[in-house]
Amino acid sequence: MTASAMIEALDVHKRFGNVTALNGVSLSVARGQVVCIIGPSGSGKSTLLRCMHFLDEPTQGVIRLDGKRVGYLERDNKSPRRMRGSQLAAIRAQIGMVFQLFYLWPHMTAFENVILGLRDVRGLPRAEALRLGREFMHKVDLDDKLEAYPEHLSGGQRQRVAIARALAMQPKVMLFDEPTSALDPELVGEVLRVIEKIASEGITMVIATHEMSFARKVADVVVFMDQGQIVETGSPVGIFDAPQSERLQRFLDKVSA
Repeated sequence: MTASAMIEALDVHKRFGNVTALNGVSLSVARGQVVCIIGPSGSGKSTLLRCMHFLDEPTQGVIRLDGKRVGYLERDNKSPRRMRGSQLAAIRAQIGMVFQLFYLWPHMTAFENVILGLRDVRGLPRAEALRLGREFMHKVDLDDKLEAYPEHLSGGQRQRVAIARALAMQPKVMLFDEPTSALDPELVGEVLRVIEKIASEGITMVIATHEMSFARKVADVVVFMDQGQIVETGSPVGIFDAPQSERLQRFLDKVSA
């Protein structure tokens, strides 16, 4: 474990039957760092994030959050023991995740969606949950949509509610799985602006994205994946202006065409 790492993947493999989605991925994300993962569809970006959140259990390898293994309890001189459901839920609560789709409860208002985890998972008193809910709805610029139901919100607004819901849990790290890929083009900007604002506040973030200009702007480190492996890692300038691998160069030529 890297001393300053907030979240780390160590030699992570993930297979679905005969399909290898991840093939020996190792990635360390420092506290407060913003890492953007780019690459073609099917390269393993989403699977890596899902393994970090333990929605998909790695076939092999280790995920650590702030020094603690995710999914397993490590014991001196004994084999690791798989976490019970409540233990896993507690560590997942420290890893905020925003998906391509919004997964909001349709029968609840935007505000109710945001405070649900604060009440049911964190067990906060109602007054504190309401205070935090309003704070994070404000952070995503949705003060005027507290009582709106998801069906009455645009795709961009629904994604911002999903971001507020994840942030309200005050996680140690935020994972974004291509958060704009399901949006109409004119709605992408409003979501990216919110993520950019969050990134400027120093929270550790890992973002899988197809938005190259956004990655160049917000990332401290850009990671290029292909065929379940990390091909190249570097600064935004290094990755986008001076790619070292032919595979990355071909990818950038294609996405900029």
